[in-house]
This record gives sequence, structure tokens and C-alpha cells, in this order.
Amino acid sequence: WHAQEAAMALATLSVRRSALAARQNPCSALPHNRAVRRFTVVASSSSEPDYSLVASQLNQLLVKDRITGEELRQLVVQKWGRSYDVRLHKRNSKMYLQVMWKFLEQQSFPLTEEEYMAQLDAVAEYLTDWGVADTVRRGIEGARARGPGYTGGTSARCISIPLDVDRGAARSSEWD
Repeated sequence: WHAQEAAMALATLSVRRSALAARQNPCSALPHNRAVRRFTVVASSSSEPDYSLVASQLNQLLVKDRITGEELRQLVVQKWGRSYDVRLHKRNSKMYLQVMWKFLEQQSFPLTEEEYMAQLDAVAEYLTDWGVADTVRRGIEGARARGPGYTGGTSARCISIPLDVDRGAARSSEWD
């Protein structure tokens, strides 16, 4: 139904553009359904429609597998009880999401909470662009109960979740 809503929104946008050009009421010829109400064109102070808002709404519809930095943090905290550092790692031609052993609540953690959330948001944006958010959710939920940490010696271990990233996917070339 996402594709149907997107098609309806594009049709709505097209009808509204032509109606605005003719200075007619853009809503008069449109069916009143959920897609039309969801994609209303907002006029800015110059009385021009805000098509960037409509484009943003359409993009959100097309992204099926979305994850946010806040959701990523909640998943980690629910699983292990701490806000562990989360990083992306490329090893050879494979990508991994790594849950590191340092955590926000630790006094020696190198990031502030704002920096930590900005990093999680950036990681989440990549995961969303690559379409692997569900893989990450399942990976965290299915990971060992004993979370990341030190092994007793001088070594530390992380939780690595393999990501099936298409080499032609959005932003994957940034990692070559």
C-alpha cells in the first residue's frame, strides 16, 4: 500500500501544481482519502507551495525499513542494560554493526550524550539507507546475553552483527 500512497501523492502533487498555475482551488477535483490528506501542500510566507515538504513525505513513505538513533539506543539498553557505543565496521568486503565495550554511563566514555546521540543518528541513517534495520533489530535481540566487555585480560570484545549490504546500495561507495 506504500506504493499506492506514493502514486496517489504524485498524482495529487501534479493536480495541485496545475490547479495552482490556473489559480483554482487545488482540492476541488481531488478525492478525499488518506493519501490526499497526508500529503497536503503547505504554503510558505510567500504563498508558494512547499514542495520540499511533500518530497520529504514521499521519501519517508518509500523507506520501508527505517531505524533511528534513539531506537538503536533503546534496543541496546533493553538487551544489555547500558548505552554501549555502536559503530559500523568494514572488514574486507563485509560490513558489520559493532556494539563496542565502552558505554555512555561510564565515567571514562569519550563522548558527551549529545555526541553519542549524533553518532547513533549517523549510524542509523546508514542502516536505513542500506535497508538493514530489521537485520540489526534481529541481530541485537538474538545476540548473546552477556554483552560486550573485557575478557579479563587486556583484551576487549564487541558484538558484531553482519550486515548484508548491497554494493550498489545507497552510500555503500563511501566505504570502499
